[in-house]
Amino acid sequence: METAATVVLFALDVFVAVTAIGGGVALLTGLERARFSTRILARTPFRSFVVPGLLLAVGVGGSAAFAAVSVIVDQASGGVASLIAGLVLAGFVAIEGWIIEEKPGYTVTEVIYLVGGVVVAALGALVWRAA
Repeated sequence: METAATVVLFALDVFVAVTAIGGGVALLTGLERARFSTRILARTPFRSFVVPGLLLAVGVGGSAAFAAVSVIVDQASGGVASLIAGLVLAGFVAIEGWIIEEKPGYTVTEVIYLVGGVVVAALGALVWRAA
């Protein structure tokens, strides 16, 4: 890791990986049952949180974890992996906020992660181009 952008990108990738994997596991194991009723899934094809939990843990968290490791191994491939991981995060949050019946609009947490996904994607592109 050579540049400040690469260090920040690595830190963001790790943060997203840890929180997404943790959130996905919490959904899968029912730890969020008191906070999230399956009623919020009414406009989705899902009737339980199993598939959304897997998508969050494996898709979002796994892509971010892969990106974090890639940034350490090779800046160019790490930048590309982070660009993709950021887009996966932003896409997941955008779709979640759009189809989940919780309340109108996006929550503050969703906005933070949506912006975070865009920032990770942009930093990934920057690091990739600089490598």
